[in-house]
Amino acid sequence: MLSRIDLTPASRPFLLPDETLLFVQNAVGLYEGKYKIPNYQNGSAYLTSHRACYVDDEDPRKFSIAVELKDVDRMEYYAGFLKSSPKITLHLKPQNIANAAAAAASSPGNRSTVSTPKSATPLIRPTSPLPVSTGVWICPICSFSNPIPSNYILQVTPAGSVPPCLACGIRPSPGVLESSFQQPPPRPATTAATTTGDGDEATFACPRCTFLNHCWLRSCEICGEHLLSPDLPTEQLLEITRGESPAPTSMSRKSGQLVWENVEVVKFSFRAGGDKVFHERLKNALIQRKWLLQNAPPVPTPGQGSNGGTSNVVGIAGLERAGLNVRRKNEAAIGGAFEDLEALMGRAKEMVALAEEFSTRLSSTPTFANNEAKAALRNSAQALGIVTKDMLTSTTGSTSNDKASDLYLSELARQVAEFLADDARGILKREGGVITLVDLWAIYNRARGIELISPSDLEKAAGLFEKLKLPVRVRRFRSGLLVVQEARSSDVETVRRIMEWIAGPGWGSGVTAAQAAERFGWSIGVATEELEMAEERGALCREVGVEGVRFWRNWFVEGGGGGRV
Repeated sequence: MLSRIDLTPASRPFLLPDETLLFVQNAVGLYEGKYKIPNYQNGSAYLTSHRACYVDDEDPRKFSIAVELKDVDRMEYYAGFLKSSPKITLHLKPQNIANAAAAAASSPGNRSTVSTPKSATPLIRPTSPLPVSTGVWICPICSFSNPIPSNYILQVTPAGSVPPCLACGIRPSPGVLESSFQQPPPRPATTAATTTGDGDEATFACPRCTFLNHCWLRSCEICGEHLLSPDLPTEQLLEITRGESPAPTSMSRKSGQLVWENVEVVKFSFRAGGDKVFHERLKNALIQRKWLLQNAPPVPTPGQGSNGGTSNVVGIAGLERAGLNVRRKNEAAIGGAFEDLEALMGRAKEMVALAEEFSTRLSSTPTFANNEAKAALRNSAQALGIVTKDMLTSTTGSTSNDKASDLYLSELARQVAEFLADDARGILKREGGVITLVDLWAIYNRARGIELISPSDLEKAAGLFEKLKLPVRVRRFRSGLLVVQEARSSDVETVRRIMEWIAGPGWGSGVTAAQAAERFGWSIGVATEELEMAEERGALCREVGVEGVRFWRNWFVEGGGGGRV
């Protein structure tokens, strides 16, 4: 079932407690069946252990949805051809489709109507299914006209029960069948013919393809369009309109908005690669079915043995025995956690603590840093919800690598913004709303523990804050110092806060950079830059003395101070 999703301040999907991020890909569009969904054509796909999410790039708060993997019946993969991009199709389970169809049928606003001409004799609708000759569907592959079975009922009979095309063998989609029912029915009573000349048989010109059909035919031989007599009154001809082109079946006719409960097939279109990795990890997620563990009880731990027979040993022997017991517990935790996925999710906290301990050992002991240990740490980053480069498009070629690098930097920028905007950590609040990029790099890597980022990656990611419309932005001072602050903060607000602080009777009070740092929670470097910024704006002036530089309110520009200038 499709549903709206909650987003973080950095416009990323808010993950559930037991949900893990598997893959991220940008330049993705959504289809319903084979038709594009408006306003859902330029976004990012987030694959998690529970959902397949779409977050729009232009308006993520309004156009973002998720497909619950528990409601997916099957999936199909299309590799693309020529200008057609690769696509992954998700078919929802039949019981959800039946419930949605019943709800749509009971709602008067969602009933589809077919326009029919008025006549003196009322049209009697048969209660039995339509005969075979009353409807045809046009194959979108070979354009062959196929009859609709007599036992087919719209929105009730599954589309898979319809026989395939008689020419190419391709089964029709539900949208093609529904569009066929929207066509006006044939009229045998008002059949008239036009002659092309003396002695020639009467023919009909098809209103769609202009092919001249025999007068006895009721539908066009080429395109299958129903033929109408030109001798009908003008009022009836105006009311008979050609059926609209097929569109997403869940689109509301009045509001133009999608009714997500009625969606049967969702298709992800990958225009910048990543389809193969997405398909592989989606297949694994459907096999593992981690959503079944969401409400499961915790994994029971084996009972501890009685300590009555053991004696407390002190000294070196006691320390060795304590270390041996700790190692045995760690081995048991790792062995039990990696035995299956259920135990791993149940012991997530223990594994996170062990990962941090192993990361510290790797950094402090170079001889222990082997490839197997590093690979284990990379795998544990997935459990922590950290976006790594292996979660992105892994293709060859310089162009593909550049796209993967750009996607990694954008996701890193979103993660850093979430880290700074987290109220539980309060990073920006503790730093007075401004933090240097160097301090941010140290704090962020210390919080990650594993998969540390380089200073260059952090600088590139910080440059994308404003482009991605995140709640933080990068600011460069005149000296070249780079800081990160809230997006809504400005120099005018900073000057106002400084002026309110140093205001006092007479000349006021002079302040140093250390005093400003203590007052506002800034570092010494940030405090110096902010005071110099206020000096450039003419709000402050400096006094250079033996004790250092002290900043005062600039009475030379303002005047006053009891008549002293």
